[in-house]
Amino acid sequence: MKMRISVSIENEDESAFTESTTREFSIPGVEAFTGPEVFDQVFEQYEREALEARNDVMKEATEKYVSEVGKKKRSRRQSDKQENC
Repeated sequence: MKMRISVSIENEDESAFTESTTREFSIPGVEAFTGPEVFDQVFEQYEREALEARNDVMKEATEKYVSEVGKKKRSRRQSDKQENC
């Protein structure tokens, strides 16, 4: 079984600010839950995979966000310099 986590950072008008970031990862299937004695172990495996993927996708999305912010600031500074000349 697979799970997919996607993060989109958008402007107020819903246009994309950065490219969407997606992580796909395996999770235990329903058949792994064979009884109450294994529930905690299987759920912990699911939770660990999901949290790791969430952290990875958020890290990458944040890096894209910061990169775009840096590009916009540089672009504005260059525009301001050209106007002042």
